[in-house]
Amino acid sequence: MQSSRATGRLCGSAVLVEDAQVSRKLYRMGFFGKFVKKDKVRIDEVDQVDSPLILSLYEALYLLEKEVLSVVDGDGKTVTYEELLRYGNEKFAYFGDIYRIYKHFRDNGYVVRSGLKFGALFSVYERGPGIDHAPLIVVFLEPDRGISAIDITRGGRLSHSVRKMFTLATLLKPTDELVLIGFEWFKP
Repeated sequence: MQSSRATGRLCGSAVLVEDAQVSRKLYRMGFFGKFVKKDKVRIDEVDQVDSPLILSLYEALYLLEKEVLSVVDGDGKTVTYEELLRYGNEKFAYFGDIYRIYKHFRDNGYVVRSGLKFGALFSVYERGPGIDHAPLIVVFLEPDRGISAIDITRGGRLSHSVRKMFTLATLLKPTDELVLIGFEWFKP
């Protein structure tokens, strides 16, 4: 166990890192979290931010797994990786599957942020927001649901309108193999 781990407190469906210096460090590591009352903080602006950091449960679980973060509950009791994973699964449908997708991109060196503004689960950057544009938007396809013509049409239209590759991500059951299907608008 590393003694230099950051500490975050589990608050509902997020983890709050209250120490501003630690928050800046985590953000610099890979654009983890979002500063409270600060939107779109560029990497060259991080030193001016004196604000706590809010981590999504996916981000917190990833940092906990990498032994960068310790998580405590409201009573100050340490939350283990297994407990946080179980908590996420209780809070959100398919949390474990979606975490595997998040982890896949992070482990491959990408920066993963919320894709909500694009109507997607994640925006995936090669270097980070403010440095480059996210070339991918990722939408989760529930494993027990097939791909429909509407899914394909939505992917093509969305990728064209936001100029990003629309990517459906799912886990094949029963093997849990991760599958990514990308769509780009083709103009002959």
